[in-house]
Amino acid sequence: MENKTYEINYLITPLIPEDNVVAEVAVFRKIIEDNKGLVLGEDNVKMQRLSYAIKKFDNAYFGWFRFSVGTDAVDNIKKGFSKNEKVLRALITEVGKDNVAQFAPRNISGTAKTGDATSEIAEKVEIKPEQIDEKLEEILKKSSL
Repeated sequence: MENKTYEINYLITPLIPEDNVVAEVAVFRKIIEDNKGLVLGEDNVKMQRLSYAIKKFDNAYFGWFRFSVGTDAVDNIKKGFSKNEKVLRALITEVGKDNVAQFAPRNISGTAKTGDATSEIAEKVEIKPEQIDEKLEEILKKSSL
């Protein structure tokens, strides 16, 4: 079976002392590796203020892993994170070609190439307040006729 690339984002309880966070992250890495996953990348875990309380916590440690694994092992990895009482939330998403942001390169002529087609890019123009007033007066005169 072919491996796919996934990303897991997780929140862990803020009750863990800062010195022990690295050890907890090692436990999560081991869950992925025990399920024959290959960790491709990860971020340093950092304390984050939450938009809303989760299990009565307003803050939590946030981190993520990007890994490659067979599709049959994804559920086991999710269960491994969910069983850990220190995990508040965990979300696994597949990172496919469609999910990777691709930006069209800009060139000096003011167009961007997207595939075979070219599209116009709006040019930024500085407008003074006086110019706006003049244009408004012109429009109002035309509408009153």
